[in-house]
Amino acid sequence: MRIILFVLALLWLSGCAYKAERAPAGSWLAQKNSLAQLEQWQLSARLGIITADERGSLSLFWRQNSDDYRMNLTNVVGKRVFDLNRRGNRVQLIDSEGRQHQATDARELVQRLTGWDLPVEQLSYWIKGLPGPTDLVTYDQHGRPQTINAHGWQLRYLGYTQIEGLWLPSRLDLSHQGTKLRLAINQWELK
Repeated sequence: MRIILFVLALLWLSGCAYKAERAPAGSWLAQKNSLAQLEQWQLSARLGIITADERGSLSLFWRQNSDDYRMNLTNVVGKRVFDLNRRGNRVQLIDSEGRQHQATDARELVQRLTGWDLPVEQLSYWIKGLPGPTDLVTYDQHGRPQTINAHGWQLRYLGYTQIEGLWLPSRLDLSHQGTKLRLAINQWELK
């Protein structure tokens, strides 16, 4: 009986002594946790898009605020291609003619109006270098995502830049069936 009480007392004491460890600064786990908590940010970038029917270069402005976002695409002369906004469960796209279109699925809305297959909802994570829980990921020598395969998309991270202690993508390629995207981010702003 004394042995059982002694073992139980040791187990109880060792349970009290357990202290959760934080991920070491600079590790992928610390980076991943910080990226997951990063809900307010904006960026500007150049977006190259190639489909079976067209090829072009666009300017991208993206502002993310929790689950809501604004994604603005303009052509080389600054004319709006479209302005996509999400607030709650409502997605609104304003096209180049100023007409408003609404839906609940941003990817379907963009594809229906432009013919482009853009993984809008996943991009808000991938653009930060944050893979989804079921995404297949390979990592570079620094522990950052190098490739992601998910939802039929293949992503290659071609460059990173350090902003406020976080390694954020500066260049990435995305491809899916007949659509290829090349993103060159020239400015990040974190809040």
